[in-house]
Amino acid sequence: MSPVIVLDRDIPFVEDIFSGIGEIVAVSGHEIGPYIVSRADAVIVRSITRIDETLLSGSSVTFVGTATAGIDHLDTEFLSDAGIRWSHAPGANAQSVVEYVLASISVIARRRNESIVGKTLGVIGCGQVGERLCKVAASLGMSVVRNDPPRAEREGGIGFESIQTCIRSSDILSIHTPLTLEGPFATHHLLDASLLRQAKPGAWLVQAARGGVVHERDALAARREGILGALVLDVFENEPTPSDESIHVADLATGHIAGYSRDAKRNGVLMMREAVINHFGLVDLQEDNSIATESVGDRVVLPVEIFDPEHPTWMESVVRQVYDIRSDDARFRRQMKNALEKTTAFHRYRAHYPARYAWSRFSAQPRNDKEARVLAALGFNVTRGASDQVE
Repeated sequence: MSPVIVLDRDIPFVEDIFSGIGEIVAVSGHEIGPYIVSRADAVIVRSITRIDETLLSGSSVTFVGTATAGIDHLDTEFLSDAGIRWSHAPGANAQSVVEYVLASISVIARRRNESIVGKTLGVIGCGQVGERLCKVAASLGMSVVRNDPPRAEREGGIGFESIQTCIRSSDILSIHTPLTLEGPFATHHLLDASLLRQAKPGAWLVQAARGGVVHERDALAARREGILGALVLDVFENEPTPSDESIHVADLATGHIAGYSRDAKRNGVLMMREAVINHFGLVDLQEDNSIATESVGDRVVLPVEIFDPEHPTWMESVVRQVYDIRSDDARFRRQMKNALEKTTAFHRYRAHYPARYAWSRFSAQPRNDKEARVLAALGFNVTRGASDQVE
């Protein structure tokens, strides 16, 4: 007998990808309540749906999946105690978040008229996202300082620095830890005033992890006082009702969309599909990777007028051809400023987020080997003959 699967219909591709492997009940994530799940065997959600005893008590649910990397919205202790298997999608949106960070620092670099080449990037949290970011940054001519205490403990500490060293030595800080409230590696308010005061004067801070990892009021104060030279906020402590001050003070503000590329969402849903098939012992009749694919055409990223990796404008000029983060920022500010009800506006911003695609979907035509190496590092599909030798 096929399982009854309740899906958040607003997750891109979800109905297409899950078609044929169960009885599908597709509703808005905000409408997933006890009555909806009462006869379900599985529930597939995103971060707006809280999964806990209140929702699942009395239901026949044996599997919960979230098409997100984060699990803040899952009461995993309850699920484990109740014998309900749960799964998430770590790494599904990693490349999307990396591209968000690169897009944001490219805009800041242009505004500050500063090259990123030679700058030191401090990456706090070196999991799926952080490690990819470290690799790209090094390829772009940046020095990298890595901080990840759990990994340092497991791996003997080689290659990792303390958070104090990371903060003191970095021109740019990017946060990529989960939000944990307790334990030896708790991350709630990890970056507070005491640590932020140790930052290099004028350092840039990108917060695209989880609201609460950075003490938001302290970060805003550090930005106003000039301790931080730039502040990028994609997540907020009071989601889905970020404060007007946070949006106003931030150099770039967006509504939790760093991992929102279409490719990331598709990856997450495919991971959930595989988990459901395994959990219920279903037969996967899909024999290829063509499920719910999208074509973005044969768009080519053209060389910019000034392509010098040490010039402040080069990366922003290239990146905005495929992802203009300034539009995300402007739309978020406009919608939140004019909103009578911030929660609704925040969810609407995310639900109606424009299509954005992985940079690997786009071709780039460099004019020389230097350009080829840089564009390949950013992830573009380099089409120049010389690029065949690019490592």
